[in-house]
Amino acid sequence: MTEEPPDLIEPETIRILRERLELREKQLSTVYRVSAALYSQKDLESLLRQTLNVSLETVDADAGSLLLYDREKDRLIFSHVEGPADLRGREVDPNDPSAKVSLVYRSGQSLLISDTVEAGYDRRFDEETGYQTRTMLTVPLIVHGGQTIGVMQALNKRHKQFDLDDQALLETVCSMAATAIVSAQLYEEAQLAAVARAVGDLSHDIKNHLTPIETTMQTTVSAFIVPMYEDLDQLQQEPYASPPDILEAVKRATEPLREWYPDAEMAVHYGCTDIREMVSEIADYVKGTQSSNLVVSNLKEVVEERLERLKMLARQRYVTLHTENMESVPPFAFDRRLLGRALYNLVNNALGALDDAVKRKVLELRPFNVWIRASAVVDGEFPKGGYCLIEVMDDGPGIPTRVRDLLFTPQAMSTTPGGTGIGTRFVKSVANAHHGQVGVESELGHGARFWMKLPLKQPEASAESES
Repeated sequence: MTEEPPDLIEPETIRILRERLELREKQLSTVYRVSAALYSQKDLESLLRQTLNVSLETVDADAGSLLLYDREKDRLIFSHVEGPADLRGREVDPNDPSAKVSLVYRSGQSLLISDTVEAGYDRRFDEETGYQTRTMLTVPLIVHGGQTIGVMQALNKRHKQFDLDDQALLETVCSMAATAIVSAQLYEEAQLAAVARAVGDLSHDIKNHLTPIETTMQTTVSAFIVPMYEDLDQLQQEPYASPPDILEAVKRATEPLREWYPDAEMAVHYGCTDIREMVSEIADYVKGTQSSNLVVSNLKEVVEERLERLKMLARQRYVTLHTENMESVPPFAFDRRLLGRALYNLVNNALGALDDAVKRKVLELRPFNVWIRASAVVDGEFPKGGYCLIEVMDDGPGIPTRVRDLLFTPQAMSTTPGGTGIGTRFVKSVANAHHGQVGVESELGHGARFWMKLPLKQPEASAESES
């Protein structure tokens, strides 16, 4: 008896099986690549960047972001972004009912949106950046035990639409990434704690070494230089005590010191004070903290006080410091030490950039200028109104694009010899401590403009009035 041949598999079934097999291969490849990325990166920033890049490439997304929850701020922070608009550092309220990332974070459930118009997508970020979000896939970052530490969001699939296969793939990636991110955070925290302890010890030693420098300078001035000039002035009033020609020669010989030593004493005092503050800055930067003491103060006083410390350096480098429009800013609540230090950093950076450009022969030695300008918009709500704008501008060489784009980010670099980039990151932290904004504009050959925009009224802050 002849057996009947088995039924042939339908072509459509073969196509479906082939697609499923290709999908599984794609998923396995993605898992392998993400695993390799997770174990090859030694710092959190690189880990976030590589994880997001591989994930977006896998689901064929045009752009996307990775947001992590900050417990101290109670905010979701854009920790890494890929796409035409860089929102790194921006914050989202995890309880914002209109934000899809907040919804996914709170629920711990993925959200796939095929049409943002029909889904009622909040277009605040699109309006700000000019980017048009059409489709969206948002997945929570959940560690073992069920804790959600953030979300990953993919935008605008280039071909077709995001589907459940994309969602499953991204959920797998995020599950792996969440554990690696927490491990990297714990490792960095341990490293920072060790460095903070070392910086604390170093700070104590530095302060101990600065005290004898200040004391020696003060003693030299008060015990020797001032009495010497008092005696010389007395001799000038008694012409018969010594021959006039000898008195005149002594006067000519000692007059340069008389003119110079007050500035020198002040420079040593300010220098020691600045070193103490810088050590505190480094300690705060390492610990990731920035305590502030908001007091209603006069901006002009703080600016003039800080610029006094830089006048001698500016003269040596043929730079004139200009202050403009300071009187137009009403007293408002800010931390005098933090804001003063931020302005000092920006002006000192401008002086350093001008000096370095001359040394490298990028610019000819000539009279240079640095402007410190202030203005205020009293009416309205921050950031469109109710703010003080502080600008520091120079007529120097400008900033290379690759450096400019990283300023105020964790990857900030310096092109000035000996620079670390910590100064501009400190300026960013000062703006954050005041709930303000900071930015830079520059073009090679046309100088640079740094700006800080601070609210005149601090949210949820009980600023004391300065007596």
